[in-house]
Amino acid sequence: MTRADISRRAFLGAAATPALTRGAAADRPNVLFYFPDQIRACEMGYLGGRNIPTPNIDRLARQGVVFTNALSTCPLCTPYRAMGQTGRWPTFSGGVMNWINLPSTGQSMGDVFAGAGYETGFIGKWHLAAGARAGSLKRNEPARPKPESEFVPPGPMRMGYRYWAAYNFHSNFAKAFYYRDTAERLIMPRYETDSETDLAIEFMRSRRESGSPFFLTVAPHPPHPPWRPEQTPAGSLERVPKDLWWRPNVKGRRDAAANDPRCYYAMLANVDDNVGRLLKFLDESGLAANTILVFTTDHGEMLASQGRYNKMVPYAEAVDIPLIIRWPGHTRAGSKSDALYTPMDHLPTLASLCGLRTPGIVNGMDLSTHALGRKGPERDAALMMNFVSHWDFPETNTEWPEWRGLRTRQHTYVKWLSGAEELYDNLADPYQMRNLFDGRSAPEAMTRLRGRLGDLLRETRDGFPPGASYADWFTLQRDTVRTALGPL
Repeated sequence: MTRADISRRAFLGAAATPALTRGAAADRPNVLFYFPDQIRACEMGYLGGRNIPTPNIDRLARQGVVFTNALSTCPLCTPYRAMGQTGRWPTFSGGVMNWINLPSTGQSMGDVFAGAGYETGFIGKWHLAAGARAGSLKRNEPARPKPESEFVPPGPMRMGYRYWAAYNFHSNFAKAFYYRDTAERLIMPRYETDSETDLAIEFMRSRRESGSPFFLTVAPHPPHPPWRPEQTPAGSLERVPKDLWWRPNVKGRRDAAANDPRCYYAMLANVDDNVGRLLKFLDESGLAANTILVFTTDHGEMLASQGRYNKMVPYAEAVDIPLIIRWPGHTRAGSKSDALYTPMDHLPTLASLCGLRTPGIVNGMDLSTHALGRKGPERDAALMMNFVSHWDFPETNTEWPEWRGLRTRQHTYVKWLSGAEELYDNLADPYQMRNLFDGRSAPEAMTRLRGRLGDLLRETRDGFPPGASYADWFTLQRDTVRTALGPL
């Protein structure tokens, strides 16, 4: 057997095994995974948010368990989504940047639940395909997108999701398009988030009497940019205060008509409205008692904190995300867990809650005991990373320089590709305004975390290379052809 054969077997798992279950499918709970884009934890009312009320999300927090250390460990759309769907390190799955054709192992989230008799569905933004970027790995290479390039056809690229009302990527929220099982572009009749909730309710209602449980992911793109009034829900800007409260670490704000932060909060208010609609449907339909409802997001938003916008940086506003899990009669209402929760943990945690076994290739931890209010295995530190310095291209030291880091319950430790280091005590300094490393002497915690980072980089086969080195992981069409495990 060649090294390439061994690497491929390691990528796929020694054998692609079907989902193993305990008990009849009809006895297992439904799962509704509600997953809007780019929501930072600090905006939630239940976490002290000041700029827009979130009464429905706050109600969900009172009814479920809140994970106070939920993290976007690679704060970028595709890497988070790849970790969430596969449960694997980005270095093993290939999900190191946006706009790639992520290879299917047959053992991802949708595969596991479909194999166990669940009716699986995905609604909204997928962003695990090359889409319009196919044909270009450099910014100066013009791509030649195919017609309907954001259509993801039925088959392995959908990773086990059978029902499909989704698109790979677009940012037209006011006139959003999506696809079913053909390349016919369908236009949502209402604002994107509202229409996707309509589709979700239709899906759940149609399956209520089927006798089979469902696993449904709903992934609205808002409140992701563009933040322009014409891309916000009608009447929503009137709900946002004229004068926003700004975090103490904000500097260098660049507010403008084409980048109006009030639009972010208008979109977030609409997300909250739709959480309310889903809660109402679940309660009135009788599905609430046997449905695990997850509310989370893929990463936060800097909004000029630390002088930065967007994501891809190791700071709290980008990394800290909301996560609530509600399962009436199982999760304790109003409870909290401080376990370090990463995107890789969704698959093993939800599979365990539903009585399914996790595929052996998964790297995440089963944190179901913490969701149920009990002690259980947990990690001492969460590895964080940014592999490339542009979200769409394998670049080095451009807009978002590469870094690796760790989060513990107390500290954030970061090492940049340049060699610079940062250490923050998040309990004493929640806005991360004081770097405890002065460039000369390292606090004891930093020495310990340096060593732990090295251990985790070795575990994930991450040599911390420049971002440009990942270009040979992908073809010009952005098909993944190798990972840290070797050629596929």
